[in-house]
Amino acid sequence: MLNPTDEQLASLSRIERVAFRLGDAFSRHPKAVAAVNDTFMAMMIWSCGGNRLRVHGLENLARFTDRDSLLVVANHRSFFDFYVVSAVLYWKTELSRRMFFPVRSTFFYDHPLGPAVNVAMSGMRMFPPIMREKDRASFNVFSVQRCVAELEVPGTIMGLHPEGTRNKGDDPYSFLPAQSGVGKIALDAKHAHVIPIFVHGMSSSLGTELRRNWRAPEDHVIDVMFGPEVALDDLRTSTAKAASLKRAANRCLDAIRDLAEKHRRGFDEAPRRLAHPFAREVSP
Repeated sequence: MLNPTDEQLASLSRIERVAFRLGDAFSRHPKAVAAVNDTFMAMMIWSCGGNRLRVHGLENLARFTDRDSLLVVANHRSFFDFYVVSAVLYWKTELSRRMFFPVRSTFFYDHPLGPAVNVAMSGMRMFPPIMREKDRASFNVFSVQRCVAELEVPGTIMGLHPEGTRNKGDDPYSFLPAQSGVGKIALDAKHAHVIPIFVHGMSSSLGTELRRNWRAPEDHVIDVMFGPEVALDDLRTSTAKAASLKRAANRCLDAIRDLAEKHRRGFDEAPRRLAHPFAREVSP
């Protein structure tokens, strides 16, 4: 698997280098990651969302197997967006359990407690890190390349937010501008299928999610909507590379926006609820 150069590693702080190496080690041992997610993550998702979660559009994933690589792109309004998405993919599909969710380095990679939380809550699946500081730009070049390399491994799922950062606005149907980095990964990972997702109904407070799940689940429904695959082949042959990256990112975000508009209008599709977290149930 692709490794950073000495120069790229040197741009990181000591805690960031240690956290990266830990994430890299976990990425090479998927069974250890699965063990963590089958225990702690399963119980966390079930206790905070098991009574509230409604899943739509699983038919858009039905043709894929555990040998297919998927780049799933979702809106970003809660810290827990991809926790819920990964739970659905784990227990309602036949897709691979080899998953990565690149994350900004704040806390998970630059705080002494960050790696421990990352391990406990996700089996270090929040990897590779994306650094905020400009003097770490060379490491971000590696992180993008690593994302592409991981997606080239058959049976890999990676989750990205085209908006790049969490949208803190009041309107759940509004979006921040798409970031070209997502477009680059989507275009360069030629064997990965790009699937849009819209998530609605979560806060960023674990305590709030726990109370909602057990006190008033019907008043605080979590909807997870999967859309059809985003076509990008025409952009891969374009000679205007920089423009193509932005167009690819916008196309991913537009697909999410279409799902959001469908949710805003309401729809008649019967949702499927998440099965018990330890029973891998596949919807017909």
